[in-house]
Amino acid sequence: MHFKAKLLSLCTTIIVLATASATAQAQTSKEILIETVKSGHASAELTGDQADVWMATSKSREPIMVEAKVVEQLQQPGCARVAIQYTQQMVPKVNGGSGPLEVGWGMNVCEDGSPPADPSLFTQDASSPTKVNEVQSQ
Repeated sequence: MHFKAKLLSLCTTIIVLATASATAQAQTSKEILIETVKSGHASAELTGDQADVWMATSKSREPIMVEAKVVEQLQQPGCARVAIQYTQQMVPKVNGGSGPLEVGWGMNVCEDGSPPADPSLFTQDASSPTKVNEVQSQ
């Protein structure tokens, strides 16, 4: 009887640990953005068609991990500036070998997935230069 109790306890522990460490999954980036605006932070593995296209382009079958966080609440209720980063391991490099690919950007989005209604958030003074981030080739 003692052995059965220990076995049951061990199985329960394994199930709890497996459930606790499971990564959330999202079929689309939009799901992650919406969750981020609602809760302030979201992370998930991107799955579905978007992941399939990404993997075909990157030539890596490793999971695409997405992390997003609110960096600023906008004046329009339910809308925020969100920073989002995608990471995929084992992506082939141009000069051989492989390594991580990290892509990130920020965007204004509302909790229904639409852009904010305030057009001033999208206008830029014509006299101010556009900032361009240059990428160093490997």
